[in-house]
Amino acid sequence: MTKAPEKLACPVCSAELTFEQLLGRMESDRTFDRLTSISVPLGNLVMQYLTLFTPPSQRLTNTKKLRLIGQLLPGLEAKSITHKGREWAAPLAHWAQAIEQMLTARSMDRLTLPMTNHSYLYTILAGMADKLEGQAEQQHEQELRTGPRRAATHGPAAVGDVLQQAAPSAAPAPRPAAAAPAPAGLSPTVRAMRAQIDARKKGEQP
Repeated sequence: MTKAPEKLACPVCSAELTFEQLLGRMESDRTFDRLTSISVPLGNLVMQYLTLFTPPSQRLTNTKKLRLIGQLLPGLEAKSITHKGREWAAPLAHWAQAIEQMLTARSMDRLTLPMTNHSYLYTILAGMADKLEGQAEQQHEQELRTGPRRAATHGPAAVGDVLQQAAPSAAPAPRPAAAAPAPAGLSPTVRAMRAQIDARKKGEQP
């Protein structure tokens, strides 16, 4: 005679649960807690992504949902994936873009559904990472050929140039005063005679 599974009471609603059901609920809570702790908006996208695995006219069981999410969680938490024998960087923004791309492809009937694994998603993520790596490699090669770009400067590079710009410019030397011009119209002889007369007048004064 098969023994009936032991019944437990839910501490919230007092509904009867088996021990297996209680463990499954605890596992489900832990899985969704891990997903939402990464990103709530991304968690919503992941739940939409799971609908790509739903067979026509059916619903995904909670067990399959947990299994699919559990397969994604290590990559989501590490922000990297392993695909085709190597590891690829997979930031959360790339996860969101890749899932949105797949949902758009479904709306345009470009996907074969239902999906059976995450290979297509990982292919998109790896393609994004490969593109970024190619851009970084091209930039590195460009710097090797031309050298890193120097920062633009707006002042003199040499100390001497700075001192020369800071020192005040020397004032021009003053010109020597020009001699007073002689009265116009007097010849040298007349000037000599006037000088003698002036000297005599000074000598006759007491």
